[in-house]
Amino acid sequence: MPGAEDKLEIHETIYRYCRSMDRMDAPLALDCFWPEANLEYSTLYNGSPAGFVEWLWPVHAAMVCHAHRVTNILVDFKSDTEAASESMVHVTLRMEANGELVDLSGHGRYLDRWRKQDGRWRIAGRTYVQDMGTVVPVGSRDVSAILYPGTPGQRAIHGARDLRDPSYDLLPPLEGER
Repeated sequence: MPGAEDKLEIHETIYRYCRSMDRMDAPLALDCFWPEANLEYSTLYNGSPAGFVEWLWPVHAAMVCHAHRVTNILVDFKSDTEAASESMVHVTLRMEANGELVDLSGHGRYLDRWRKQDGRWRIAGRTYVQDMGTVVPVGSRDVSAILYPGTPGQRAIHGARDLRDPSYDLLPPLEGER
């Protein structure tokens, strides 16, 4: 029966998926799924991982930024090569709506079916369950000015939704993607 290393690989794959969304790293996103997997995101999308990325990238690119976080990952091994997991997900999508900056805050769950093949766990199917959502007006984009007004010698370190993000200096993209 699979052990702690298998569970860790599944957890890491879910975390990499979130990173791929926020950095808009399509190869990393696709690497989390078997190509024939079916992804069902409520009424938003139903289809292959490649189709999902093709559909989602322009949607995310039109946003100011977004952040995906997962917690409470539960994994149940069905066999040596099949597993299921439930992950709580919280996504914040910052966008312009009617001339106003808003955060759409969504809470839901990834219900994933996993398959181990060629020594590797990947998602074989996903159902996204939406539990609740809220839209919140945003007063300012830069909270540092409020928290640390005029601190001498400080510089802002900004994230990017591509390979320019500072995280890629520490955690390189998939082989051959630079």
